[in-house]
Amino acid sequence: MSAKPQATDARAPRNGAALALKAAKQALSRDHILDIAEKVFAEHGFAGTRMQDIAREAGISLATLYQFHPGKQELHHAVLVTRDREMLDAVMARLQAVSLAEAPLTGLLWMMKVNVAFLLDHPDYLRLILREGYMWYHAAAQPSDDEQALWELGAGLIEQALEFGVRAGQLVAGHGPDQARMLMALQQTRLANWVAGGMAEDHGTVIARIQTDFLRLFALPPVAVEMVTPDGTALTPAVRQDLAALDAATR
Repeated sequence: MSAKPQATDARAPRNGAALALKAAKQALSRDHILDIAEKVFAEHGFAGTRMQDIAREAGISLATLYQFHPGKQELHHAVLVTRDREMLDAVMARLQAVSLAEAPLTGLLWMMKVNVAFLLDHPDYLRLILREGYMWYHAAAQPSDDEQALWELGAGLIEQALEFGVRAGQLVAGHGPDQARMLMALQQTRLANWVAGGMAEDHGTVIARIQTDFLRLFALPPVAVEMVTPDGTALTPAVRQDLAALDAATR
């Protein structure tokens, strides 16, 4: 007598597919909520935003919003951490192809371009951090552990890049943490002016202006003379060409 064939559970594949679909929908919902929250926080600030406002703009119930984030503070931190990670990943993904040891100043200008370009491409995130002052992550900003860790990692990368320039005899020596903060203050000023001007100026112009500011303020005078036009307002054609070549090589 032949063995009776074992029955297969056809529900298992269907259950797996259902779980995968549910996870995908949750991920989409989570991304949608963060995008809407980022926009609302940028428009009204943390104090002026209610969870009801975000739920309404997202087209979901308040109960659904609380399923993803238990409170406004947690949602605000989630927005910041998500974008911070994306910005750092954008730099790190392309930094591997750049040798700061071989061309420290050109590499640093390129890193600056990638970082600033991300902020310009995400104007709601930019407006949020400018409005609330969270770019600095002082104690008054009440950063979460994740935010503080990302801040320290980003600041550390800037300090290392500046140190390469100092060792190469191209940048003025200084206290690393102070230099990194001054560089971020420079960027913040230009970006704040861009936002105040209606975000109308093209991104390339804003980036080049920040790069030129950096060379005037951080490069040794003989180096700045070679890399900035005589009137001090723009990068020389040779520097622009080097940056374009580096950008093409790291895509």
